[in-house]
Amino acid sequence: MKKQNKIVYDFYGDSKDIFSILKDYEWPIFLCSNHDVFKNQRYDIITCSPIQKVYAYNEKTIVETNDTKEEFLEDPMSVLTKVMQNYKSDISDLPFTGGAIGYISYDLGNKYEHIDTKNLEPDIPLLSFGIYDWAIIVDHLDQNTILLYQNEDNLINTIKNHLENNSFNKYEPSNYSIETKCESNLNYDEYEKRFNKIQSYIKNGDCYQINFSQRFSLKYSGDTWDIYNKIIPTYSSPYSAYLKMPFIDIMSFSPERFLSYDNNIVETKPIKGTRPVSKDPEINMKSLTELSTSYKEKAENLMIVDLLRNDLGKNCRFGSVKVTKLFDIETFANVHHLVSTIQGKVSDDSNIFNLIHGCFPGGSITGAPKIRAMQIISELEPDNRSIYCGSIGYISSNGQTDLNIAIRTVVATKDKLFFWAGGGIVYDSEVESEYKETFDKIKPLLDIFNN
Repeated sequence: MKKQNKIVYDFYGDSKDIFSILKDYEWPIFLCSNHDVFKNQRYDIITCSPIQKVYAYNEKTIVETNDTKEEFLEDPMSVLTKVMQNYKSDISDLPFTGGAIGYISYDLGNKYEHIDTKNLEPDIPLLSFGIYDWAIIVDHLDQNTILLYQNEDNLINTIKNHLENNSFNKYEPSNYSIETKCESNLNYDEYEKRFNKIQSYIKNGDCYQINFSQRFSLKYSGDTWDIYNKIIPTYSSPYSAYLKMPFIDIMSFSPERFLSYDNNIVETKPIKGTRPVSKDPEINMKSLTELSTSYKEKAENLMIVDLLRNDLGKNCRFGSVKVTKLFDIETFANVHHLVSTIQGKVSDDSNIFNLIHGCFPGGSITGAPKIRAMQIISELEPDNRSIYCGSIGYISSNGQTDLNIAIRTVVATKDKLFFWAGGGIVYDSEVESEYKETFDKIKPLLDIFNN
């Protein structure tokens, strides 16, 4: 990798204003930490115009460089591994120094496990990453804005001019329109029928837990960047993202980390256990007490902790995988969650790409045991999951990685918006409670789209 230039500018805290000048370039990316709400989240990452593109369909992986395309028949993660070998950085004090930013569809996990996927959209890749050689990093802790780049072209000169003069126009939303009523692919009776089938599988010993979801859809017109900015104030989360690619726009408001990787330490933070946030202090405290003392929620969380310890163990040093936090309560825009943290030291003969392959998709959104849970999900959910329950984030040229679990995520294809909601079903789950929980999780989306 060529020498990188790093320039530190004054702090410009409203990252969406910076991104707004770049959103109409090729493959623009905005990874937002929502530091104002989540003080332990430090960086926002902005970039566009990748120098390479890696995207995979069911039978082939394509690497696009300038105007040339190469096709490969091997696993897309293997192709991405080889591409990323050309990009190395020795800058260690930034989370992203160039490299890959994109998504992995949940449906790629089905492909890995030879599980049939229904209604697979032929135009939407199972995996898509841009390879970027520059980025703007907004550091909310040190209060500065950093430009990292290699080649000083017209785009970089435009960005430098804006940063030097602090000349960003405040983001002004345009009008978008919701054209149809929001509809689910399951009504209550259909949900209950599938819930009972899951209960039967659990009682017969097929599985212990199934993460079951329903999909919502509606028609829209307008700019998805405006939709993202309408949602984010009431749905803020630490692993938010906006990605605009030719085949799909993604608006993610995820509270959950899939994998982070730095200095040979890998971390995952599964979520299992939910209660709604209430504006009434007494009701809110009751919800927190219920969540912290619930045997059912803790048992559900512990199942996934054990599953993920096993997943990490495939690529970590023997005995290094530890649960550093168990059953923490974290509060987000509309729900309280039970969150655990698991860490491990990665084996010398492994790497981040092996880790992703070995852990994907995240166990918190499948159930246990994982492969059987995925088979049951494929059988009972009416449609494929697409980006939902996949992963979005970056794999940096300096070795650092951060990937979310793509829950609380809206995708736009042509004139339609899709979003999903689900929850873990176990032996003592109650259908009314589980069905209600799915709506608690996406209430901000329903409120916005129904208005």
